[in-house]
Amino acid sequence: MKPIKIKLGCLSLMALIPLLGANSFAAKNLFISDIDDTIKLTGIHSNGVVGHAMGTTNEFAGMSILYNGLAKDLGASGKTEYLTAAPGVIDNLGIDFLREAGFPPGRGSVADFVVSGRDAQAESSGEFKARKLIKIYEQEKPELMILVGDNGEQDIDAYSALIKYVADSNGATRVYSYIHHIYESAGKGREIPAGHIPFLTAADLAVQFAGHGWLKNEGLTRVLGEIEYDSGTGQFAHLVVPAFMECASFDAWPDLSSKFLEQASNASALAGSYEQVKANVNGLCRNE
Repeated sequence: MKPIKIKLGCLSLMALIPLLGANSFAAKNLFISDIDDTIKLTGIHSNGVVGHAMGTTNEFAGMSILYNGLAKDLGASGKTEYLTAAPGVIDNLGIDFLREAGFPPGRGSVADFVVSGRDAQAESSGEFKARKLIKIYEQEKPELMILVGDNGEQDIDAYSALIKYVADSNGATRVYSYIHHIYESAGKGREIPAGHIPFLTAADLAVQFAGHGWLKNEGLTRVLGEIEYDSGTGQFAHLVVPAFMECASFDAWPDLSSKFLEQASNASALAGSYEQVKANVNGLCRNE
């Protein structure tokens, strides 16, 4: 084992990187997601965090639809994994959540695609995730890594550590980091720095994925339709913008790709649905 010392801002860790040979089964496109406050309504910094964390059916609206669409469109060249720093029983609840909410993969045990096991007394969540991400990168050496996390804890630190590691080692892997804007940076959350792409809902994250060609028309249409409906109803709006979410200042809505729209037979419907999503969600964020 070769010790690699990594320092990034306040993050300092000893990452042990296995010296592995080529992995003929490595994924070409690797998608890695956090769970709590990224796809699961947990409210890490909310007063009701215990109640949220113990739930196993509280999904941010549209995220399982998006993740399944992405897994389908990446096909055999893609792999979906989940990286959680939740310790002990909370880790098991995360696995139950993924299974009950129907997140990919659709076959086999979802537990086999969850990277966990942090010793909370030995390392921070950021250190744990950075160590695991670098190990995964060295094992897989994919062409593309898509990372999705949130700004409530240390995902930004961990993802920055991986980006720096790949750059310093002259790696050819393209790394994209998407950060769920859950809390305002002036309050309980982290400011989302350059190099990381903010998102607010499954809808604008799907727009980003479609713009890169990772998500096809069917997947984008389904996600936009889901969020348009949920955000426009009193019954499901809390699954789009839960009470603990702080998003009044969010203004980073991405544009629909003109190239994507040129090829879409339902371009007008997609554009209209997305505009309605933005209006609905902005209203929820500002309590209008």
